[in-house]
Amino acid sequence: MSNELEKLPLSEYYELLDSRTYARTAKRWVALCALKSKFGKELKLYEWNWRGEEKGWKVALANLNVASINLRRVATDAEQLAARHDIPLRWT
Repeated sequence: MSNELEKLPLSEYYELLDSRTYARTAKRWVALCALKSKFGKELKLYEWNWRGEEKGWKVALANLNVASINLRRVATDAEQLAARHDIPLRWT
């Protein structure tokens, strides 16, 4: 399991098997999570936004199961579209 400084703000519905964080700021957290539930195992991409001390981390993106998505193609397409439309990418 990755060494997260803070526990990922997942629902107790899931057991976290492993994770990788891709973006982490004071207000945003993006991670790929290997999860287990009563329905089996899933690989999901999550994004949480910090809503302050009273509300904490709130899910912005949660239901994106990436097991059936070709992420290499997504990355290639993102690079091509960004280049074509002059959109800066911070990860290239």
